[in-house]
Amino acid sequence: MTTLRFYLVIVFSLVISFAGLAFDLYFPLGVAGGVPYVALVLVGLVSRQSVVVLLLALLGSVLTVCGYYLSPPGGIHYVVLLNRALALFAIWATAIVSFLHLRAVAMLEPLAHNDPLTGLYNRYAFDLEVEKQMERFRRYGEPFSLILFDLDHFKQINDTHGHVAGDNILQSVADLCLYHLRRIDTVARIGGEEFAILLPNTHRRGAQGTATRLRRRIEKAAFQQDGGTAVDVTASFGVAELEHENQDLQDLMKAADGALYRAKEGGRNRVAVSSGRSGRTKR
Repeated sequence: MTTLRFYLVIVFSLVISFAGLAFDLYFPLGVAGGVPYVALVLVGLVSRQSVVVLLLALLGSVLTVCGYYLSPPGGIHYVVLLNRALALFAIWATAIVSFLHLRAVAMLEPLAHNDPLTGLYNRYAFDLEVEKQMERFRRYGEPFSLILFDLDHFKQINDTHGHVAGDNILQSVADLCLYHLRRIDTVARIGGEEFAILLPNTHRRGAQGTATRLRRRIEKAAFQQDGGTAVDVTASFGVAELEHENQDLQDLMKAADGALYRAKEGGRNRVAVSSGRSGRTKR
């Protein structure tokens, strides 16, 4: 839960609790006794935490029972008691539905942001991270670079060794990237055998060094398959840096993709760097 959500939940919960209790203490019970505490459960949805929903439902239940004993008398007793029971039912019915909703969201959210095979970010989540970094660049001038790379002749690997072997290689490459990159870097699988890496606080030269190290590690890695068969894998890399605030995500991706294309045209298993506004690349 973010700090803002935490404070919103605390403030709204206190306001609803005090307002509902004040209603109980100063007015006859009536049909609305305990019903306002249903709103407590809905506040729990703001937190996006299922356990918070249950805790607020418990708080609402305690306040409902306390209100029954502390509020001034009014109405027929069995009607008042029935109203309180219905209020408890409404609180917990809302809590159960909200709890199941948040649990379902928690289970589905990784599918919306992560590649199911490698566990890396998918294209959608990666684009969001790049947009955030672009905003930091515009506001604070923090540099960042983008690396695009894909595995050379990957279709031939699939055709020769099978798709299971290909999937294993993709998973191994993903693990290799996560192991050798910094915690602040973001790596994603954005296509079949294509990956993207976001490098905050990194200029073009630093990104080129990172791409070169990854290229060498992939080339030297022992990708063992079933039966002990080793598969040689290489990758081609394209590097680009955000040059100015007028560039958008499409411009940056185009620059990195152009560099990647030139790396392939130059013989693969190499790193090409976009030189910026001129559109040329360095090898």
